[in-house]
Amino acid sequence: MALTVAQAFDQFKSRLELNQSFQDAVTTHHNAIRSWIESYSTNIKTQLIGSLQRKTRIPPRPNGDTFDIDILIVLGSFARWVPFVGISPTLALKEVEHIVAQNETYERMGPETDSPAIIVEYQDDIKIELIPAYVDQVGYAPNGTPTPPVGRGYWIPKNNRWVLADYDYDAYYISEANKGIGGYLIPTIKMLKSAKRNLFQDMQSYHLELLATSIIPHTIKYFKEQRWQISYPWLVYYFFLVCKDEILKEVNIPGSKSSPADGYMTLVRKQEISRLFNKIASHCKTTFSINDKDAIPAWNKLFSVPFPSGT
Repeated sequence: MALTVAQAFDQFKSRLELNQSFQDAVTTHHNAIRSWIESYSTNIKTQLIGSLQRKTRIPPRPNGDTFDIDILIVLGSFARWVPFVGISPTLALKEVEHIVAQNETYERMGPETDSPAIIVEYQDDIKIELIPAYVDQVGYAPNGTPTPPVGRGYWIPKNNRWVLADYDYDAYYISEANKGIGGYLIPTIKMLKSAKRNLFQDMQSYHLELLATSIIPHTIKYFKEQRWQISYPWLVYYFFLVCKDEILKEVNIPGSKSSPADGYMTLVRKQEISRLFNKIASHCKTTFSINDKDAIPAWNKLFSVPFPSGT
């Protein structure tokens, strides 16, 4: 029996979940790193960050994509800024690299510094990125800008300077937004990341996630006000329809200490993506007026693998 569009999206949603082997890999590699680093010093802590912490990670494609595991290495706290003689970003990276290299297994793998991370690559296309960090107990940046509240957020090295990342707050915000709309946000984010991987790879995942977090809850609210049925095809369509304008703006999480997520992207590139999103929205809209047999390949053109091909 031929698939309906609804069934195809159900399969797609399921395929975007990490299977048990990837979940086991995350647990195994994190526990191994944590065990070694925390045995080296009881004052050092580790935690998962990035899309694994935010629960938005999608599986790599079956063509040799690398599976990244981002781990924060909390070396301590910054209680005050010490000019010239304090801990530099370079020293923090060297400290983590030194600790990792003390383990014979990791030493043979040859950890490499790629600011802001120490990278350990495994032969099974799994890459561990270790990011040195210090908890913000200062309450202001080196230039004097306030960074309240004290005790939340991490100073991490980037471009040979310290920048603030509010990993825990950001992950909590996205999780709460997902709960607030009945669990639709995170699956939609995963679908959008599949489209990103296919059509606009240079956009950073965190940037896309924050755009979705600002758009999808309002879309759900609008659907409910109109008494429309909520479905993933329509959520994806409305995301691109709205985001063609939102992509041009600065994006961050209200109350977050992290830098705006779009800081890496030029205005010219934002304008290019805006035009692309307008085309994608038009493409999505056409699928609502054609039969399922033709609509499924049209959606596959947007997402590619792992969306069903319809054949």
